Amino acid sequence: MTTEGKPKKRFIVSIVGLLLVILGVLWITVIFPAIDKVPLDYDREYHFVGNFTVREPDPPYNLVFFPVTQELVQKANGTKDGALLIHEVRTVINTETGDDISAIYGDESTLAINRSTLEFTKVDERERWGQWGPPRPVAKEGYDLWNPGAGKALPANYIRSEDFRHDDDVVGVWVFVIDEQGLEIGTVIYMGTELPLVLSTTITQWVEPSSGTVVYNESVTTTSVLGNPVQISELRYAEQTIEDLMDIAKYAHTMLLWARTIIPWLLIGLGAVMVLIDVLVLP
Repeated sequence: MTTEGKPKKRFIVSIVGLLLVILGVLWITVIFPAIDKVPLDYDREYHFVGNFTVREPDPPYNLVFFPVTQELVQKANGTKDGALLIHEVRTVINTETGDDISAIYGDESTLAINRSTLEFTKVDERERWGQWGPPRPVAKEGYDLWNPGAGKALPANYIRSEDFRHDDDVVGVWVFVIDEQGLEIGTVIYMGTELPLVLSTTITQWVEPSSGTVVYNESVTTTSVLGNPVQISELRYAEQTIEDLMDIAKYAHTMLLWARTIIPWLLIGLGAVMVLIDVLVLP
């Protein structure tokens, strides 16, 4: 009776071990990819501060400098053909006068993105392409980020890794830079003549690599005609936005470490140990 029970016990240990290994593999290949997506109730606000320098439309065509704030509100509002639809509203305020200048410099549209890859999909209303944001996890090969000013996706290239510090918080980041000069983006009537409008932009993003969270972003974008600037935009994340995104990045980094790495490999490792114990130790 005792002799018959031992093979049965070994059989159970081996089966449980194999099931744990299979569960770990399924977690990596099926379960985690199914849950690692932009949530259907996505809702976020970004605040920017900076300056605009704008050339007056009438003689003597002086450049006028004024400080601005910009608010970007993004809220998911359903799906279409598998894509997540995100309604986006960009509001710009001249903080020197308090005037809302969104009619000139703001924007409103609905984005259509892949919830897993963060790529724009073919059902996007403006036919945008490339990345809505850095992929998760981000790779040092970089990514092509949609740029509304250029009207196309621009390459973000890896520059370096560093510790990004804000107040008492520290987050390990990779720094990516978009640097594009002399892009023709259309024409404009300038001093009575239709001339090419040219855009140059430098955008720097500090990205927490495992979650793809951009904890800090700054940009300088110049549109010009015949080498003469008609608008210069200098923007960066506001303090509260930096604090919020650093909290998100730290939380996401920890959760992803467990969900993407620790949990599946614990299951695989425990299962493998149980099988080895069954084979090598149990009589």
